[in-house]
Amino acid sequence: MGEIREKIYSTADVMKRFDLGRNALRLYEEIGLLTGLSRTDSGYREFKSRHLEDLKFILEAKKVGFTLNEIKELLEVNRAQKKTTCGSVSSEISGKIEEIDEQVCALQAKKAFLIDFLQICRSKNKESKCNIMAAGFSKNACCD
Repeated sequence: MGEIREKIYSTADVMKRFDLGRNALRLYEEIGLLTGLSRTDSGYREFKSRHLEDLKFILEAKKVGFTLNEIKELLEVNRAQKKTTCGSVSSEISGKIEEIDEQVCALQAKKAFLIDFLQICRSKNKESKCNIMAAGFSKNACCD
């Protein structure tokens, strides 16, 4: 009986399936997010189903805020252990949640400043010359 061969996907197939550019795929391979890609005799990358699973994970992890380096660490843990446990990933997720909380606080502070600044601007004569370009975002130097 013949050997069952795993389906091979071309770069074009993968680009279309994941809406990715060629440069993103090259980068992911170059920095170690995608490993073990084989090449055709002509030098074209050949993707297997495990590469598609990795790409799906990479894109989902990016959506929730993980950096490429953080994603690489998660993938390396998974590859080394063959089976990733919830415990092996929970500290990474907890760290990401703390980072997001810090970013939310920083964004809220920026928003509060801009709301205050906008109130000062709106309280001035609409025909006044705005000095924001020269004075920056100083509440004292909004408008003449």
